[in-house]
Amino acid sequence: MFLSYLEKRMRRHMREVFFSMLTVAVTVLLLLGLFHYRTAQQKKLDDVYDHFEIRCTVTNISGSRKTDLDIAAGYLGLFEEGGTLFPHVKDVFLLQQLSGAKLLPSQDSDAAAGNVISLYMTNDPQASAYLEDAIIRYENGYDSESFRGGEAVCIVTESLSDRIGADGTVRLHSSAGETVARVVGTYLGEKDTVFISWQPMVAQLARKDIRATANSMSFTISDNRRLGEVKQLLRDYFVPASYTNKVSNTHGLIIDDNLFIDTVVVLERSLALLGVVRWLVYILSVGISFLIAFLGIRGRRLELAVMRSLGTRRIALYAEVLCEHLLIFLPGAAVAYWMSNLFGMSLAANGLGTVGAYMICYLLGVAFAVAQVTSGNIMQTLKGKE
Repeated sequence: MFLSYLEKRMRRHMREVFFSMLTVAVTVLLLLGLFHYRTAQQKKLDDVYDHFEIRCTVTNISGSRKTDLDIAAGYLGLFEEGGTLFPHVKDVFLLQQLSGAKLLPSQDSDAAAGNVISLYMTNDPQASAYLEDAIIRYENGYDSESFRGGEAVCIVTESLSDRIGADGTVRLHSSAGETVARVVGTYLGEKDTVFISWQPMVAQLARKDIRATANSMSFTISDNRRLGEVKQLLRDYFVPASYTNKVSNTHGLIIDDNLFIDTVVVLERSLALLGVVRWLVYILSVGISFLIAFLGIRGRRLELAVMRSLGTRRIALYAEVLCEHLLIFLPGAAVAYWMSNLFGMSLAANGLGTVGAYMICYLLGVAFAVAQVTSGNIMQTLKGKE
């Protein structure tokens, strides 16, 4: 019976009902659009935090040189498992030149008969400044990641390809001793240079009680959300490149984070602005719904006064008007939600939360309107009408 009464009332005021539904649909569509855009911006921000590579490069104290450094074993230990910096960094690049390097003939173990070469031990040859412009042709099943394992693998210049044995290996002699390494790639280079995987050479040096050092080193931050904390920690061991004051540190550090910071600042400002706009829409929706409801209820002042004089409780009046506007709100919100999907806005359950928050604001404005219309004295309202 109650719903039948509401239906009749709404049919008598179709123009008012249609205008209210249209207002609801437009506002909900606006909110869903803001929600969709904000979600997209938040995803971009998360992607930047999770996938942006902040490369840190060790230099000399003045920042003028990134290669031919003397990075002691103690520094390298900071980045190894159990080291102070190990939990905060990833993709550590290391490169060290070994002295006295020769490439031995595959049939002859006599070190003196070999070609003098440049030999570098590294865990990623493609990150080396010496191979910035080189095109490396890897054998099937191998790539730069192969240099991070325990197998002795290497790449050689094409000029040395004729020195590769029938089994695909080369024999190398250096300060670390003699090593047999599998050739997994070649590249075009001006000098006879070989890059060999890091870990096997570290183990070979350790057998001679020699701890590995590095000529070049770089790494990335493992958790970009903790960039400030990690930078503060790095200052205990490195100084910013070109630092001119006297310091006890022996190495500088270039942290390439300018683009990251600029991107994060832009996205965070955008999210903050969208948050303000969303709350403004919510606040305005309370005022708009109050105005719509007030204009509609004002003409029913006498009807509500008569109902009050017949004993209808104030809460029943609130319930009637709120149910009426809820019946207006739901179709308008449904149409807006359908249109948002039509426009390609992928809205999950959180999108319904946005609609629910607006519905509360809308009904709150209606409640304020009911309170305003029914706040006067009942008898004065009836007499005034007479």
